Amino acid sequence: MPRTQRPVINGYFNYFEQCGDAMRSVFRDNLDCRRYLANLYELKLRFEVPIYAWCLLPVSASILTGPFRGSDDATEFMQSLSLFQVEPRRMPAPSTASRRWEQRFQLCQVAPGYWPLACMRYMEFLPVRAGECDMPWNYSWSSFRARMGIEPSALLDPYLGYLRMGNDEEDRRECYRLFMGRGVPDGEAATIREALLRASPLKG
Repeated sequence: MPRTQRPVINGYFNYFEQCGDAMRSVFRDNLDCRRYLANLYELKLRFEVPIYAWCLLPVSASILTGPFRGSDDATEFMQSLSLFQVEPRRMPAPSTASRRWEQRFQLCQVAPGYWPLACMRYMEFLPVRAGECDMPWNYSWSSFRARMGIEPSALLDPYLGYLRMGNDEEDRRECYRLFMGRGVPDGEAATIREALLRASPLKG
């Protein structure tokens, strides 16, 4: 039976979450993480889509992108990323490689305005919530360190809501640090999580 096509809302951002099959680890070391982000950068250029945030945990990858040009681009983007991540020297059998990721990724579309900022903060706090670190800036595989200029990356694009936080990059980073310093409110985290699980849009 063919899968139902995911609905696309023009002008909305995209919050993707991709998990390892049966929640098994997909990022075993730093090489895996670097390779995944390099492939993500290649797809960013191919699909001409901005990347506003990411977080790689041992069992999952989360990505926030801008709107895609075509109605099928979001699905093709994630399918391509899943295929790129398979490394032949580690996963020689095609049947095994195809099960590295869950077959279906989660996607919730995000209205412009406040919610992309909320998703950026939620995503960059995931390592803390998962017990991987005590503070977001101590985790190497989220977009937070790039955003703060600790480890600049060509992968990261500036979201308009972030640019409006200050007159220059120093002001914006300080304002974003304060925004992060408030933590993720429980109600906001629950709303984002439910939207992901239900594939419902974040808006309002």
